[in-house]
Amino acid sequence: MTARPTPPTEFNLPLSGVAVWAGPEGIGETPFDDAPPPQALEIEGDDPGVALRRTLGMFATGVTIITTRVGEQVHGMTANAFMSVSLEPPLVLISVDRRTKMCRMLHEGSTYGVSVLCETQSGLSDRFAGRPAAPGAPEPRFEVIHDTPVVDGALAGFVARVVRSYWGGDHSLFLGRVEFARTGEGAPLLFHGGRYERLGTANGA
Repeated sequence: MTARPTPPTEFNLPLSGVAVWAGPEGIGETPFDDAPPPQALEIEGDDPGVALRRTLGMFATGVTIITTRVGEQVHGMTANAFMSVSLEPPLVLISVDRRTKMCRMLHEGSTYGVSVLCETQSGLSDRFAGRPAAPGAPEPRFEVIHDTPVVDGALAGFVARVVRSYWGGDHSLFLGRVEFARTGEGAPLLFHGGRYERLGTANGA
C-alpha cells in the first residue's frame, strides 16, 4: 500500500507592523470540473511517478520564491514552476501544489510575489523549501511592494494580481497580471536533474 504523501514544506515569517485583510479561502476550496479519467503512463522505470519526476527534471529551470502575506505573516515557498505568458496584457503563471497553505491563500483578486533567485541564494532556496539553514546564514529580507513581499537582493522580482485560477491535477494554476517588475544584478540560480546548477557548470565547464 502506498503511503499518503506528506504536504511540501513551506516557510512562514512574521512581518511586524503590517496589517492587511485576509482574503477568502483559496482555490483549494473551489470546485472544479470533473477531472479526465486516469490513463496508463508509458514511461521507462519501475515506478512511473519517480520516472516521470526524473524525466521532467531534465528541463533546466530557474529557482523562484513565491510569496504572499496575510496579516503580519509573510508566507513563501520555493518553486520552479513559473512562466511568462503574455506581454500585452502582462501576464505570468505559477503552479502551486494543492496541498499547500499557499494554494489556500491565493484566490482571484489576491496578489503574489515572484522573486527569481541569483546563484548566491541557494541557501535561501533551501530555507524556503523547509531544509535547515546553514550556520550563520542571514535571515531572509523582504521589500513590500503593492502590499506584497518580494525577496530583497533577488535577480528579478514581480508582483502579480491573480486574474484567473485553474485546475491542474494535483496542482493549481494561478494566472497573474503583473503590476510591478524589476531586475537586479548577478547570474541566475539554476535547477536541473534534482540539484542546483550554475551557468556553465551543467556540462562540467
